[in-house]
Amino acid sequence: KRWYSSQDSSCTTNKASIVLIGAGWWSQGWHLPHLNRNDSVTLSAIVDSSPNPTSNLNPNLESLTALASRYNCPIFHSLTDLLESDVGKSMDGALVCTPHATHYAIGVELIQEAKRRYEEDEKNYRPLSVLMEKPMTTDVDEAIQLYKLLMERKNADNINRDDNDGDDKTTTSDSQRIGGGIGCFLVNHSANFRPQARAAHELITTGKLGDIRHVTAFFASPLSWIFDDPSNTGWNETRGSMLGNGFAWGQQSHLLSWIYHVAGVENLIPSKVFCHMTKSDKTGADVSHAATVICSNGATFSLSGTSLLPGNAHSDPPVGKRIEIKIFGTNGAVIYRGDDRDPSSGKLEWLRGDDEACGAVEVQCPDLGFEFEDLDQDGNGPASLQCFIDSCLGLEYYVGADCLTGLRSVQTIEAMYRSHVTGNCESIIDF
Repeated sequence: KRWYSSQDSSCTTNKASIVLIGAGWWSQGWHLPHLNRNDSVTLSAIVDSSPNPTSNLNPNLESLTALASRYNCPIFHSLTDLLESDVGKSMDGALVCTPHATHYAIGVELIQEAKRRYEEDEKNYRPLSVLMEKPMTTDVDEAIQLYKLLMERKNADNINRDDNDGDDKTTTSDSQRIGGGIGCFLVNHSANFRPQARAAHELITTGKLGDIRHVTAFFASPLSWIFDDPSNTGWNETRGSMLGNGFAWGQQSHLLSWIYHVAGVENLIPSKVFCHMTKSDKTGADVSHAATVICSNGATFSLSGTSLLPGNAHSDPPVGKRIEIKIFGTNGAVIYRGDDRDPSSGKLEWLRGDDEACGAVEVQCPDLGFEFEDLDQDGNGPASLQCFIDSCLGLEYYVGADCLTGLRSVQTIEAMYRSHVTGNCESIIDF
């Protein structure tokens, strides 16, 4: 089940108290306006270490003081300061939109806050939901530790629930529950929350394709202007344990997350990776790659991507990204391809392999066409954000990208960089 509820939420109003951590380009252009327009949300605080956020992608970012005035909320310069305040102790959710390398430390601090609430008052605690920007981390060991920490809270919560009477148990699926004070932990891969992704996932998990044996996937983004610009250090320079930075971390995580979600993280468990990359002459960032991924059950997939598609994904009008995904099973296939700025450019197709209609093609979600990332700056934001808000409100929500999905993507990308450096087929670092 990918749908489940947070009926133990203590949110007692019709509005979720949400804090935004990180006030850079994406937050000011997307997250803040989306949250501000949503009648079900109270934007309770903005957190950023810099009083004057900067970005080469938008030279006109507002200061924290200006944002506080615009959105009528307090500002904090550290997560620690926030959590020591009444706002931090009472918030329902935190949306994390900071540089990739900071995700782990922030995630741990939020999980520990949820743990504190739970252990302080197990019966009346206020759950804390988290929406983490992608990629979940850029360090595979950190991604594993985040996953283990969340599972420790889940297991502790389930043990406590088993000690209670049946009437005290919620309807939340144990396989999805993050316990010990965490309402949900989602990664903001917006394509995974689209109806087309849900439909493809349903086809596979209900056995319509049989056993998954092969995947081929391609992703092209018109983003050379980012990866060729030396001033875009967050996109192009390595930090910590990173063996490289560029298109793989910045973009290919979208495609991998979609594949792992749709096919099922238990169906495709990456085992080995071989990859070669090409680099920008100006920055050294990777701008294209070709990879083969071997899974523990013998399934394989071929993965390629590039930022060399001409144009600009954020120009006016924008140039769309081109995506093509084919998933083959022993009893059928799913094909999904198109231009993410043109819904009429593609569709989700189920190629049947069963005896009743072998070779027949059935279009899924025919009224929607092709959609991938949700980059719309208008409205209330993507479905991933809405699911996060629903969790904060104690409503039913869809799990398009959880911590394990995020971990699988990080494991694969880290091995891709490692393989490129060594020239060898590299084993996945697993837990």
